[in-house]
Amino acid sequence: MLGVVLLVAVFAGVIIGSEGSKKGSGAPGSTSAESAESAKKTAPKSEQDPENIEAAVGENAELRDRTLVVNEVERNFTPPGRISGLEPGNEFVRVSVTLTNTGDESFNYNVLNFKVQDSAGVQSGHDSRGESDIPYRVGYGGLAPDGELLGNMVFQVPQGDSGLKLIYSGTTVRSERTITVTL
Repeated sequence: MLGVVLLVAVFAGVIIGSEGSKKGSGAPGSTSAESAESAKKTAPKSEQDPENIEAAVGENAELRDRTLVVNEVERNFTPPGRISGLEPGNEFVRVSVTLTNTGDESFNYNVLNFKVQDSAGVQSGHDSRGESDIPYRVGYGGLAPDGELLGNMVFQVPQGDSGLKLIYSGTTVRSERTITVTL
């Protein structure tokens, strides 16, 4: 009697297993490699977790728990206080950004997370001399879930350089992720 029950259980398992593999195979003739490739394309962005994102002005650049948008770039920016300190052959560039926390936990931000890279590959931090009187300066603080920071930064760059990029480094416990925006 026990042998008959085991035989029926094994037979039922073979039939159910066979049906399950037919349902999961996708299109007729598809291979498991094709199914895996299809699963990659439809995977949520948070599972893909890219380390470096590239974007253009006005585009959303999404990392795991945050989104950055460069809203506006103003070349040859003249700070309201008309301060000195502009190096010969350079210009000020004002960059307006929106940083949004799309995650479930707060994270810290800092103006030092942002740099501008020129066409020669030289990276420079913000120039506080050009930011003295601008509204909505990016400083430092924390951003709660669903929080949004709208801010301005000023950088000193070579006059007329057409290869400028804003680089944002969002450091997490696991790694450093960057967003590069072509200005």
